[in-house]
Amino acid sequence: MLNDLNWIDESTGIFLSNNIQAHHIFDYMLEELTGDLKIIVSSFAITEPWVRRLIRSRDRVTHITLFLDFTVASRKPRNTDYTSRNVDELWLTNNHSKTIFMDNGNEMILAMMSNNATNNRRFESGVLFKNHPSIEIYLHYIELMKLECVQWMK
Repeated sequence: MLNDLNWIDESTGIFLSNNIQAHHIFDYMLEELTGDLKIIVSSFAITEPWVRRLIRSRDRVTHITLFLDFTVASRKPRNTDYTSRNVDELWLTNNHSKTIFMDNGNEMILAMMSNNATNNRRFESGVLFKNHPSIEIYLHYIELMKLECVQWMK
């Protein structure tokens, strides 16, 4: 599936493909990083199969932070509640960003992409950064985004 992921150099990869979905990127990142992981995911929406993917990764994950769109989350409170019980933090805001970040303490990977955490088979695009200086900028803006969020209480 990831034949359409093209690495420009050791720290930057790009894709534009209908063969690469968000779960492919998530699984690729899990394989690339060893050890315990901290994960941040942002998406307009998330589906139950995606939440199950997060659950299956819990043996290696010490903390999962998830950002979703408030409107979508409030339309499906049962799914949102299920999601909240399987992540450490669930934040809601007017969100349309789609990112996956993983950090094992030594290495970091960030995917910024058009894919929602819903696995629709469409042409999607994205950029992956491995241990790249832009990751620190992303983490800074994640903290700023939290200031605009409401935390879903379990």
